[in-house]
Amino acid sequence: MRGIQIYTFALLVLFFGCGRAGTDSATDHATAVDSNAVDSNAADKAPAEAVAQPTPPTGKPKLDPPGLHNLMKVTDRMYSGSEPHGEEGMASLQKLGVKTVVSVDGARPGVELARRYGIRYVHIPIGYDGIPEEAGLSLARLMREAEAPFYIHCHHGKHRGPAAVAVACIASGDMTSSEARQILVRAGTSKDYAGLWRDVAAYTPPPADAQLPQLVEVAEVGSFAAAMAQIDRAYDNLKLCREVKWTVPPDHPDLVPAQEALLLQEGLHEAARNLEDEYDEQFKTWLSEAEKLAIGLRAALQEGDVTATYERSALIEKSCKQCHTQYRDQ
Repeated sequence: MRGIQIYTFALLVLFFGCGRAGTDSATDHATAVDSNAVDSNAADKAPAEAVAQPTPPTGKPKLDPPGLHNLMKVTDRMYSGSEPHGEEGMASLQKLGVKTVVSVDGARPGVELARRYGIRYVHIPIGYDGIPEEAGLSLARLMREAEAPFYIHCHHGKHRGPAAVAVACIASGDMTSSEARQILVRAGTSKDYAGLWRDVAAYTPPPADAQLPQLVEVAEVGSFAAAMAQIDRAYDNLKLCREVKWTVPPDHPDLVPAQEALLLQEGLHEAARNLEDEYDEQFKTWLSEAEKLAIGLRAALQEGDVTATYERSALIEKSCKQCHTQYRDQ
């Protein structure tokens, strides 16, 4: 449970984590799409017959398909990327031939939508601090029992998702540990998430007769986790608004800046309300201060004060950074 608890806090600081993926350039996307194979020069490479061999990338880099970001074909039966967005995302996965989608994010997966496209959803939430033993066992069961091809995602597809893909590839015998770590390299997984890198390197597949967890469509995630998932999405949406000078983004007419600021405020409030005893007073204070900053951001947006809006947004980012430095990966 600690892995999930710390994961939930880490969502607050998505500017410095997976959150960057939402504004990554087309170059980053192209790298993900065309980086299909592990590095052929990776240290300690296993014999070729033990490794799944995808087709090497050729030609001009491709853009992500509709509704997906940071798409990466890892092997012939494994993809990694962002959360699929709406009908477009699921349609793109269907065209790829994906049969099983795995979310390692804390938010509730879009199970009903996936079913309409003939796709199974499996939920194995993990944190930024590492991959818990139970999650590693669940990924092993996934590879043994679920129908391929697989698509494993976190929110943006740069950190937790690629780490889970790496573990799954080790569990299936498709890759060695050193080859699997190249997945994180190609995905751009930050070295700041030391726990993810550590657990991929240390992962050992369970024996054939090991008792493995049941695979579920929606895992039980505490209310604190749900609140932090809301924070993640609200701030991600606010960044889209910031890119168009705090107006409604043309590509997202449903995103009203002041409303997203309110969702951020409410998420922070709920996170503080559901804090567990293990969090110290400093963390509680910083969370409370972040909520006040969100209130100020919403007020500035409602008043049309662009200068104050930028200033308060910057203060929120600074607040997130100090929490990241103090608490993430601890």
